[in-house]
Parts: sequence; C-alpha cells; structure tokens
Amino acid sequence: MEKRLKKEHFIHFREKGWVNIDLGLDDLFIDRVHKALHKMRNDAITNNYKYGRVYFDHIFDFNLAAIELPYHNDICSDIVSKFFNDAKIGSILKNFLDWETPINTLSRLFCMGNYNYRGQWHRDSEINNQLFNYGEEGRIKTDTIQVGLYTEDQFGFRILKKEYEIGGEKAILKNNIDEDISKINIPINPPTDSYYDVGGKKGSILLFDPKIFHQGSTSGSRFDFHMRFTDGKNKKSFKNIFQDFNVVQNLKSDYINDNTNEISLIKRQPYKLRLFNSINYVIPFYNLYKILKEKEKISKVSGFGKSDICSNTLYQKN
Repeated sequence: MEKRLKKEHFIHFREKGWVNIDLGLDDLFIDRVHKALHKMRNDAITNNYKYGRVYFDHIFDFNLAAIELPYHNDICSDIVSKFFNDAKIGSILKNFLDWETPINTLSRLFCMGNYNYRGQWHRDSEINNQLFNYGEEGRIKTDTIQVGLYTEDQFGFRILKKEYEIGGEKAILKNNIDEDISKINIPINPPTDSYYDVGGKKGSILLFDPKIFHQGSTSGSRFDFHMRFTDGKNKKSFKNIFQDFNVVQNLKSDYINDNTNEISLIKRQPYKLRLFNSINYVIPFYNLYKILKEKEKISKVSGFGKSDICSNTLYQKN
C-alpha cells in the first residue's frame, strides 16, 4: 500500500469527488522547483516555444496562460524532471484507483501572470454513469481522473457540491442547462454555498473527478501542473524515464510533432482584444457588453446563478 494514502483520503473523495494528498517532498526542494517553473515560463516566452495557451492577453504584458507538452526536452529542465521522479504520482494513482496502468492523456503547466482569472463552468468528461458513484469500499472506481500538482499554496478551482449537482437534494443544474452555461461568454456565479474552493498546498496533489461541474478560478498568478489520466488497460502508451506513469505519444519528452495531433499553439491575441482586456481589468466595460449581448442566454440559466461582471478584473471576488 502507498504510505502517503490514508483511509480518510478515500472517504473524502467518495463524499466530495476530490481530495488533496501530500507528496512528502522536502520544502526547500519544492522551492527550487517553483523557481524552475517560473524560468520555464520566461524561457517559453523568450525562446518562442510553440505550444501553449493564451486566455486573457494584455496590451503591454504577454500573459501566457499555459505551456503545453511540458515534459518536452525543449522546455523541461532537469530539476522539473527530478520533481516528477521524486513525486511518484503513478504510485499514488495505482493505489488510489482501480487501475494497473495509469496513462497521462493531457498535461499542461498553468502559468498565468499576476491577474485574477475565472473561466467557464464545464465538465472535462462525459457523465457515463451516476455521478459520485465510486464503489462502496476499497480503491476508487472511475474511468478518468484530473490531477493538479502544486509547488505553492494555491486555490485553482471551484467544484460543485454533490447536493447541488444533477440529481442532488438542492440541485441547481436542471433540464441539461450545464451545456448552456458552458457556452455563455461570461462566467456565471452560483450561490457561494453551492461549491468548494479547492486547490492544493505546496508539495501536494489534488485529485478530482472531471465529470463534476467545475470552474477554473484564481486570484493573482498561477503555477500548477494540470493533468488528466485514464485507465491504460489494453491501450497503447509510452514512458518517460523520469516518470512512474505512462503517457500518450505527444507527451513523450522527445516527441516530434507530425501535425496529426491538435496541439494548441502559442499566439498572442489581436491588439484590439488585448487593449479591451487591459481596460476591462480596471473598468469592466467589456464584461458589461458581454452580459448585455447574452442576456437571453443568461436568463435561461438563472436557476444556476448570475452573470459575474467582476470576473477577470481587479475586483473579482472569491
């Protein structure tokens, strides 16, 4: 049995669909890794690394939001490789889940600048059976898991509570409005008691069920690995020498892009949008415009919550 796993971790996950687990790594080592991740972001910008995401770019600040393919030799330093080697995430997953071979299917380093951020509510996996159904005892039974890996104390997500989810006692998701909410071009704010603010402590991982309705939400800068795993039984996969879990082909450290995979490329947003984002951060006129433009869509999901006019601005509230 993996010594870092306790009985209460399984109980917590079954009740809430998420849990934090300490990796048991040295604090000074974690500090070194955190500095290395900042350098990774700076190098990605300076050296025009190709793969990443930009969500809210600014007029005088290239706000790189995420680095894709973060294990690649072009961007991953020796100390970050050692971090994965020592963290032994695969061991935790094998003992926590009812899987023999976890496969990492998605991995990115979120590295947003010092701005408040809030995304759309969404699901990262289809509901193919009843929510919060993980088996009554033993290892957790699920077909996919999301992992957050933290080098500093940080909140990164809002996750809807069980009783407010579809079929819950206080359900605020009815008539399949979850898909409608995800398509609205302004974040929606549900009641504060309907969700958990979750993230991780320095040197910990967050495991959560991506089928549960959730929203990216941070105050200030963000540095964490965002990863997704599936059961690798009878599936083709590959291995990086510094990790104790398998990966899909494009997450190999020596991967060469043959253009058959859709990998997000880093591209600065148009000048006009960057200007709007920068002004909107201080005076949320662009948010107001979006709310007025989509008022009919927002009205249809009013049972879930209200439009968040302060999202992605200086005035965003937790």
